[in-house]
Amino acid sequence: MTNQPPRQILLAEDSSSQRNLLKALCQQIPNTIVHEAADGSWAFELSRRIPRLDLVITDLNMPGMDGIELVEQLSRQPHIPSLLLISGHAPELLSNSVRAAQELGFTGIGQLAKPIDDDRFLTEVTRLLDIPQDISDNKSSLPLIDIITGLAHNQFCAFYQPIYDLRQGQAVQIEALARWRHPTQGILGPNQFIGMLEHEGFISLLTHRIVQTSLDLLTRGYNMQDLRLSINLSRRLLDDKEFLDWLVDQVESRGLAFDRIVLEITETMAFTNFGHTLATLLRLRMRGFELSLDDFGTGHTTLEHIKNLPLTELKFDRILIKDIHKDGRSQSIIAGMANIARELGLRMVAEGIDNADDLDFLTEQHPDIALQGFLLCRPVPAEELSKHIYPGCQSSRRA
Repeated sequence: MTNQPPRQILLAEDSSSQRNLLKALCQQIPNTIVHEAADGSWAFELSRRIPRLDLVITDLNMPGMDGIELVEQLSRQPHIPSLLLISGHAPELLSNSVRAAQELGFTGIGQLAKPIDDDRFLTEVTRLLDIPQDISDNKSSLPLIDIITGLAHNQFCAFYQPIYDLRQGQAVQIEALARWRHPTQGILGPNQFIGMLEHEGFISLLTHRIVQTSLDLLTRGYNMQDLRLSINLSRRLLDDKEFLDWLVDQVESRGLAFDRIVLEITETMAFTNFGHTLATLLRLRMRGFELSLDDFGTGHTTLEHIKNLPLTELKFDRILIKDIHKDGRSQSIIAGMANIARELGLRMVAEGIDNADDLDFLTEQHPDIALQGFLLCRPVPAEELSKHIYPGCQSSRRA
């Protein structure tokens, strides 16, 4: 049992019966406090009184201040929480609302169409409470001295989330995700430390540790499976030649093939100072590293951009994957993107596989897209990873 403070949920829904039902579902999740409001105006007032909100759940269509205006107001707050949008409107309106929230700066976003399925609601709320909220918000970080002390005492580690190729029936790749085993607060996610380390220029200290322990894991425990390892690179590290040279040495010294290491960059990183970025990526690719464009479909990438980058993988963002089984527009977008990726010889990964219907749709319609998400396996510590190489394990579903 940890001393982590309760997660704060704000629920905005004008229907009292719907609000009571959703509140009761939220209260099934341990260590949570649920605040409720019948309209956007009262919800926003509550948000200003709660020191730190973890998740806002809001209906789009409410009297007075509607859900869209509430989202706009929340985006101007010092701390941006995770967000779950619910609506009985057409799926296109809900999807476009998610995109608007993303443009306003929300990073942890989910959507659910009414009528609400209880199990899917609980799965989505749990996911949103467990992921980083706004890693660029340094106010959400613990003090720098505490973070540096934690690094000095080896309190930071990598958790791993598998990426599955269901044609092979097993994981083909694992993504390394930083976690802090805090001595009093339990396991902390990146929102508690990444933003501060980036801002203060210490992100390489953390990344060095994640890289070393993850490469050791490949060398000692998973060499025979030929798993690829995904490592997220920050803008600062992509610009740091000394770090990139160090990374090359780390891979070579362990005798690992470079094509087992996938370096993930975001769309924003890829097209900031494009000439320099392209030159860096070309050098990495010539070394043999695999290169993945993360969160693909959420920015302004064009076919010309993709053609000009030495990529080996596209990672479709969860915004496009969520409820794809019933969202015709998302289906068309993914079909078009997948065809382009196939023409260019790029591997594909869909992240955010959180319900069985989306899993079934992608497996049937796009079997060559590898899958990653909470339904298949949450991020797990290294000592538990071997139990999740095969996705059929029941313990990996909605833990």
